[in-house]
Amino acid sequence: MGKSSRISKKADINTQKIVINILKSILIGYIITILCVLILSFIVYKYDLADTQINIGRIVIIILSTIIIGYLVGKSIGKNKWMFGAISGVIYFVIFVVASIIINKNNVISGDAISLFFMCLGGSTLGGMLG
Repeated sequence: MGKSSRISKKADINTQKIVINILKSILIGYIITILCVLILSFIVYKYDLADTQINIGRIVIIILSTIIIGYLVGKSIGKNKWMFGAISGVIYFVIFVVASIIINKNNVISGDAISLFFMCLGGSTLGGMLG
């Protein structure tokens, strides 16, 4: 009994470490997202960009943020980097959608959410592989 309890405690510590590293990386990713959105907003204000340019900027921000999230998770965890990067991207997406639903008071998920999901998943998986 003594040996099995040590194994489960060690697994709990590793799981806790993984969860903490993923949450830290997502927090950093959201900070980067917010800073980039503020910069994009300033550029839009200053130069009156077209809608297509704004959408390209939004896509670049999301992909850049998720690549950084995946990279940080991959660096901190070390094993199965792509998998934990992908998990981080899905969590980033879920938080993004929940916040959007709360802010917009709209429970409808549009077609944009599907492309956003794949951007988050792809970017964070790539970042995890690079980490």
